[in-house]
Amino acid sequence: MATKIELKVLNKLLDLYEKSKTFLGENKNHQTFKVTLSKLFPKYEDDSEFELYKEINQNLNSLQKKGFITIKAERSGKIRSASLEENEIEQIYEYIKRTPKADTNNRLKELWGNYKDLPEELYLPLLEYIKEQQIRVSTNKAVQFFDENFVNYEDLLNTVKAVLSNQNEIFIRELSVKLFNNSKRLEAIENTVRSLLYKYGEYDDKETVFEEHNIIKTPTYVMVKGKGVLYCGETLDLSKIKGDIGLSTQTLKDLSKVELNGANIITIENLTNFHKYHSDNELVIYLGGFHNSIKRDFIRLVEKCNPKTVFKHFGDIDAGGIYILEHLKRRSGINFIPYNMDIYTLEKNKDHWINLTENDKNRLSLIADKTNDYKEIIDYMLKNNCKLEQESEIM
Repeated sequence: MATKIELKVLNKLLDLYEKSKTFLGENKNHQTFKVTLSKLFPKYEDDSEFELYKEINQNLNSLQKKGFITIKAERSGKIRSASLEENEIEQIYEYIKRTPKADTNNRLKELWGNYKDLPEELYLPLLEYIKEQQIRVSTNKAVQFFDENFVNYEDLLNTVKAVLSNQNEIFIRELSVKLFNNSKRLEAIENTVRSLLYKYGEYDDKETVFEEHNIIKTPTYVMVKGKGVLYCGETLDLSKIKGDIGLSTQTLKDLSKVELNGANIITIENLTNFHKYHSDNELVIYLGGFHNSIKRDFIRLVEKCNPKTVFKHFGDIDAGGIYILEHLKRRSGINFIPYNMDIYTLEKNKDHWINLTENDKNRLSLIADKTNDYKEIIDYMLKNNCKLEQESEIM
């Protein structure tokens, strides 16, 4: 069994080899893979660490006798460097029980081959990810989201596939049981799944990737109030209800028609403002941040039944609020008009301004690069270093 010192030296030498052109078969000249002892073991040349010095020398001399390395030393016995003996690489891998990178790469390629026939229209983010990783392997770069554990990695790829193909609303733990026969396994890799899909798919926010595919932690309810008549087997006149009502997923599926009778629509990002907002001639919908397909289908049904209706959206005056509005417009196909998301509202609530973070500034700049629709408000926010949470607004 290899000692800790032997492992440190041999792993470092193999790291150099596996990152080289020689490993890729692209180097026409002979390469030497060498480590300097004083860099690998900073205390090696410390006179007060004689026992460590002696132990390192014993270990490296042993490795040289095995034919794994060649050492260069001074007359005093102090070792300056250790070079890898390439002819013994297979034996070195076996000695330190390290899986050769070539074997890992071949196994990755075989695994990725299982997904090559998936239809692009449904699985594009996964296929784009695999395509990029194949390029990275061919250029000797690290595979993203791979922790050298194939069990974890296969779970990751299978989960990404399941998320992309999911159509009906399902609880995250329910999906976890379906995939792994373990209700908590999916939650353990959830953040990695979200990160992969966010990087390779078209999502506005990493935290809502699962919700976009109807994978939820709690049941989806769309809260509504104001003016409107809903037809879902029974007739529900919202104007006759005091306060708001929550529509379950099943109720939303059963909806056949929504009559507004001249009323407009306003969607609201935050729950506090949904409760505070009152109007006699609007259907008021609590959106709850980014919307999923269930909420989106409801909004589309309202628009289909009331094509001349004006749609407004009331959200935070910050990068997140603008992202949500833009996401809502793009994914629903409806031209929502921003409500109380302007310079006048910012100036009216100056006492409640919050300073922008660097992330805020970057996100605002990204929005400005993509569209001119919010140029005026974004320029003002950046110039005055301010944003405003919806809950702080004077209503």
